[in-house]
Order: sequence, then structure tokens, then C-alpha cells
Amino acid sequence: MAAHEFTASENLRFATLAHRMRITSLLLVALAALVIALSAEALHSLWWAGPPGARFGILAVAGLVLAMVLAVLARWIHRAASSFRAVVDTSGADVSHAMTALRALGRSLRVLEAAALASLALTVLAGIAHLR
Repeated sequence: MAAHEFTASENLRFATLAHRMRITSLLLVALAALVIALSAEALHSLWWAGPPGARFGILAVAGLVLAMVLAVLARWIHRAASSFRAVVDTSGADVSHAMTALRALGRSLRVLEAAALASLALTVLAGIAHLR
């Protein structure tokens, strides 16, 4: 049985998607770096403000966790982009590359879903604590 090959039009869609995903992963890395810098500034403020600046420590920890999530997302999105690009660049394994890309994309979405749920829960808890 011959391996399935996508058409030129379909390959163009895969190439465009791979390109956009790579740009997205680079933007996520840049955002993670910015969040790390802001977290470092928050830790610096905590150091100089002492106990009254405890909120800066909380912001720093939250920022570092966010940066880690962004970095993991960037890595998996980049991997998925590479697999989508492999669909275009190789022959004989289009379906295999597409399935690998979909698995990596699925992992990225699961991380994003977990981060969104955790953020929602923490926001609700912070709101409840603020009302007391």
C-alpha cells in the first residue's frame, strides 16, 4: 500500500500553519523572558521593602510559574510546528508527521487548559479572600 501524500495546496496550508506556530512559539519565549525580568524586579522590591513588600514575593512566584508554563507551551508548539513542516519537506510519511504534530499540539492545549483552570481557581480564591 502506498503512503498518502498531501497535495501542493494542502502542503501550503501545512507550511503556513508551521510558520505561524513557530512565530507563536518565539513570541511565547519572548513573553516568558519578560515575565522573568518582571519577577526579578518584584523580588528586588521585596528585598528592599521587607515584610511590607510580601505581595511582591507572591507576584514573583506567580510570574515564575507563568514563565515556566509559557516556556513549556513554546517548546511543544515549536515541536508541533516542526512536525507540520516535515509533512511539507518529506515524502512517504505525511500522515505520521501530521499525527506527531497533532499529539504535540494536544499536549500544548492540555497544559493551556490546566493553566487556565488553575488561574481561574486562584482568581476566585483571591476574590473570596479580598471580600473578607
